[in-house]
Amino acid sequence: MPSATNRKRKKPMTQARRKKAKQKKQRRGPVMRFRFSQLILLWILSLIFCFGAYLYNRNFHPEKDVFLAESEDSSVTDDSQIESLPSEEEPQEMPDNTEAVEAEDSELTETEPIPTTTKINPVPESVPQPAEYLNKCAFLGEINVYQLGQNGLLQPFSVYASEKLSLTNYIREYVMLEGTTIRIMSAINSASCPIYLMFGTESLGTQPADQTADQFDQLLNSAIATAPEAQIIVLSIPPVTAFAEINGETPIKNSVIDDYNSRLLEISNKRDVYYVDVNTALKNNEGKLNPEYAEEDGIHLNTAGGQALLNYVLNHVPVV
Repeated sequence: MPSATNRKRKKPMTQARRKKAKQKKQRRGPVMRFRFSQLILLWILSLIFCFGAYLYNRNFHPEKDVFLAESEDSSVTDDSQIESLPSEEEPQEMPDNTEAVEAEDSELTETEPIPTTTKINPVPESVPQPAEYLNKCAFLGEINVYQLGQNGLLQPFSVYASEKLSLTNYIREYVMLEGTTIRIMSAINSASCPIYLMFGTESLGTQPADQTADQFDQLLNSAIATAPEAQIIVLSIPPVTAFAEINGETPIKNSVIDDYNSRLLEISNKRDVYYVDVNTALKNNEGKLNPEYAEEDGIHLNTAGGQALLNYVLNHVPVV
């Protein structure tokens, strides 16, 4: 019979029993261990979420201030706010001349800059200049100016124009000058000769006079900056025939042309440059383009019309 001492003796620790005891000891630890890196990650994610919510509210609800919305809605006001609020016993009354004050303010904000031109516009009739005067000038413009060179009325080196040039594309459109393609603003860089500008006919068929005049004002401003030493002369655009007002491919009313030319005169005075009214010289008794001066489309000038335009220019040269 085994003794009581032998019965209490522990069984020898085998490798399997050691592994099982170790696994049991490990299970006694905490289920989830805390890591400092996880806290940092949660803080970063929270910051990103809050910043994203702020950007969303500021972009899609600009009328709200995310951080002040609660305080603005609160009924609690500090002493400074109470002092600034009007008293209920002393309601504020609007002055009787409110309308007059508002009208005066609107006039101040809407008033155009006062012209400071020293020029006499339109340029009055002067002593006729010889045809050689035109060879000393540069003519920038659309199809009507381009045709002056094609018809032999101007020397090729004096014509800065093309069939595609207009107020909407002159910045990127090239012109042919003595066999070289060049943009018109680059061509007149630092020029000192008289520069004649005639633009607008190709735009008035698709847009109103005020928009076209604004585009011309930008072109004129660029020309002044590019050639500050040059004498710049703005030419009014020619009228169109009665046929072109109704049946043209892009009909243009002479009333719209007259409106545009009057705006050119205002722009010329504002920019302190000369303005020559060739439009009047090309009109018949009905106030429209003389058919003898027109191409088949009734809009562009033929050789006779171009010659009449240049004759008017030679008889209206600004006196310096």
